[in-house]
Amino acid sequence: MRAVVPKKKKSPTKAKQGHPGRAAAAANIVSIDEFRARNTGDEVAAGFMKWVRANTELLQLGDPLPVLRAFLENHGASARTSVTTVLEPSATQVALGKYVYDHPDEDFDFVLHVVVGYLLYLDDSDLWSGSDELFEEVQEALLEALDDDSDEEFDDRVFDVPALTRSQTRDSLLALPLATHLQAFIAWFGNKRDVTSTGLLTRKDIQGAAAALGVAAQGVGSLPQGTSPDQGAPLQVTSAQQIPQLDLLWDSLLRIGLVEVGSRHAIMNHPLESLEGTAREDMLMHLLRDVALSLYMQLNATAAATGFGDEDPEDGDANLFDNMLSTILLDAGTEEGIESGQLAEALATLERAELDEGSLTELSVDLLVAEGLLERDTHIRVPDVLKKLVAFAVAEPSGLEINYEDPRDEDLAYLGAAD
Repeated sequence: MRAVVPKKKKSPTKAKQGHPGRAAAAANIVSIDEFRARNTGDEVAAGFMKWVRANTELLQLGDPLPVLRAFLENHGASARTSVTTVLEPSATQVALGKYVYDHPDEDFDFVLHVVVGYLLYLDDSDLWSGSDELFEEVQEALLEALDDDSDEEFDDRVFDVPALTRSQTRDSLLALPLATHLQAFIAWFGNKRDVTSTGLLTRKDIQGAAAALGVAAQGVGSLPQGTSPDQGAPLQVTSAQQIPQLDLLWDSLLRIGLVEVGSRHAIMNHPLESLEGTAREDMLMHLLRDVALSLYMQLNATAAATGFGDEDPEDGDANLFDNMLSTILLDAGTEEGIESGQLAEALATLERAELDEGSLTELSVDLLVAEGLLERDTHIRVPDVLKKLVAFAVAEPSGLEINYEDPRDEDLAYLGAAD
């Protein structure tokens, strides 16, 4: 998936169709493909097959009809419409991704050509029932996907990391909800807590741990059956792992070594206790950035693990939904960010198609917003103080050029120039 929210740019000129003489000569011929389509009562598909034969070489590459039918079925389910003479951009992306998921061995380039051909057929036959602007938007996205250089164009973006002074870094980090939650959790934890055989906090500690993170929750032995919880009542869980904020923070603390887990107990290291003044501030900033980086990487890895298609990371065509969150983080970290409404519509389209990627990505974005790792108003953006982390975790592995306004920011441990 190249982008959840495609960038706006000038639409390409519509592709020219086949020679009119060849089209006229073929107009009176009824092919087996056209007969197959007409036999099912699908006049639009029948017309498309005649158009394909007269104007393209698709039939030399494969059978477009099953591809078209499956795509339109997926598109209709996603867009919640039975109309086949207009395509919606988000629903088109979802339909293509669903097709690849259901047909992992299909040549994706052929599938794209079929869908592009269908779009051009609708326009060429005056069957398109949407607006000119919508046609151009769908055509632009499809032709961009077909462009052999599209991935290079995507990678040619520059990810800017602004220069911040040490005091700007300190003030911005300490203003994050994550700073409040982390310090409250460390204070609640103390020196030692009991853990389960799987290394999680026990049920008796769930309420206190969750409260430190601003979450109302209770640990219970079993969940009540057949009853709905009262509105505003604490979340009841049987495991600390069932609270996403707590599960992610716990894993982050283990990863950075702040918490060490034994067979029965977990011990908290307290690097801040013996420090004062500037040294304590520096250590707190390092801890906050370490936890934030871990959260970015954990959620990004989770999103990547749910991609459609082949599991081969080099097979970009077969993974329309691979690394959805990384795409969001890149777009949120560059230029003006992502329009909140556009992202919401893209995720709603995935949900309507009953694809788990939509709800998982929405949960991930919500968690990042709750900790201040993403800012959300009219747009979704990565805070300036965290762009260096996103550059390290996502932009650099994606092949983007990184522009450090302060070259010393290439060092993750660098906290900014002295004021």
